[in-house]
Amino acid sequence: MPAEVDAAGGDQAALRFSDAAGCKAWLERLPLSDVVECHAELSEQVRQLAQATLKPAARLELLELLRETVAAVQSGYAQVCWSRPVPLEAGDRAIWESVVGLWRTMASGYDSLIVDMAGAAPELAAQADLISQRALRYTALAMGEYSRVYHAVSAELWKQLHRVYVFAENAGVATKAVHDAVGRVERSTSCAATYVHALLAHLAQPDALSVRQMEIVDRWLDRWEKLVVLSPETLMQSTIPALAVDLASSRGVGFARDMPAAGVRYLNLESLSKTLRQAAASLKEGQTPAQLGLGEMSSKACEMLLLLLHVQWCAAGTGRMDERSPAEIKVMIFPGLHSIHYHLTGRPFRKPGGEITARERRDAQMLESVSERSDLVSQSSAAVETWVIVNKSISGFLGMCRERQAATGVSRYQLLGLQVPAGKNLHVGIVQRLIVDEEGAIWAGLRLVPGAPRAAAARRADADTADPRAAKYDRALLMPEDAARKVPASVLLPPGWFAAGRVLDLHTDTAQKIRLQALLERGPNFARATYSAG
Repeated sequence: MPAEVDAAGGDQAALRFSDAAGCKAWLERLPLSDVVECHAELSEQVRQLAQATLKPAARLELLELLRETVAAVQSGYAQVCWSRPVPLEAGDRAIWESVVGLWRTMASGYDSLIVDMAGAAPELAAQADLISQRALRYTALAMGEYSRVYHAVSAELWKQLHRVYVFAENAGVATKAVHDAVGRVERSTSCAATYVHALLAHLAQPDALSVRQMEIVDRWLDRWEKLVVLSPETLMQSTIPALAVDLASSRGVGFARDMPAAGVRYLNLESLSKTLRQAAASLKEGQTPAQLGLGEMSSKACEMLLLLLHVQWCAAGTGRMDERSPAEIKVMIFPGLHSIHYHLTGRPFRKPGGEITARERRDAQMLESVSERSDLVSQSSAAVETWVIVNKSISGFLGMCRERQAATGVSRYQLLGLQVPAGKNLHVGIVQRLIVDEEGAIWAGLRLVPGAPRAAAARRADADTADPRAAKYDRALLMPEDAARKVPASVLLPPGWFAAGRVLDLHTDTAQKIRLQALLERGPNFARATYSAG
């Protein structure tokens, strides 16, 4: 179907092409080596195409020609702001908004063709399946960008996703096979499968996943999206909690019991549950993730992710260790090793044996008044903010809310210290879940590390004298044994310090040598390891 300018005409000056040949020639001239310029040019042309007075069939052809280049450029550009602390800084947010904007413009381009079917171009109804699938796909890709920067998906995108799926159902094309090889592992899909893919990606609880895990889940869903059947009728009773989606809502999947009587689609998850359980069983029997078609990753990491997904998809998130109780407790937050160490010792860090300076005395005096303040302390090592604990559990998991006016960024798996302003005990925890809501407030799920931290100074005993940084002392925290969970005593170190068998000089009240043993966990601002006497 050759692309043609509508006879009604219009100003095409801003659009660099008006037919397939011109589009292909323009794509060949794109500066692919300069991702910023390339993204800007591509975004502009997709916007212009959406506004151009071309025949609908021509716009569809051109949109299809742009898809591969859009996917390649978006992939490279979007990664710039993935895994960054939230809230995003201005530069990263501008990149993120432009990436989301291009996905949404592509979705709007196909969505406009749905409108044309009812008016200027009824002949497009023959391709209603492809057009609807593409509109769903690009809406879902925009939603995925929200997850990768730990932001709640906007209500507008949820409504758009539901609306396009309703159209596909009403047009009788929801389950018709559609070919889509762009950015996907499995090339055959449908409107219903693409819609389910988006629903399950969100139901996987991306606020508790790393960006790499989100990417893995997305690849798995390319294969598994067809396993889930949507039904307007209540499903037979099952061991799997009944889940459904309200097509008139601005949300994703929820418990069926909370849904209205009409406009609901129930998710049949039996086949998906069986597939997940079989994959986990095969791993236990010695097969590798690669042999199962699950990608290159460790068997342990693969099994843990499969278990998490089964809990979220097929047990409705019922794997919580214990119930949470509501709370509203203000706490001071210390965003890393430096800050925690400062508040444990009452002074800025200095190497063992060093004399306290006059400036350090002044800093210590300032520290005494910190508990009476809620703003950010001027010294970076003494940074503190006031957050609110909104719920808690006996296992030490806290739901916390940080106001959007607070100054420092937060990352998933970041080490934090916390202390009730009037209290004396300082606790340390690790951010397990992270989400920025639509109003800009940050919500974090924090898992506490049991025991009281003890400030220490450490350096590598085998440090190369040619590398002055390696020979310097830095801050460390000693954590006691957790007998209840059978976790031995551990040490919290700066990131990059852990190596099995490495010997450290450690100073608390006395000097000693310790040998690092096993890495327990790590994050962007710490590594936690077990140790023995060196």
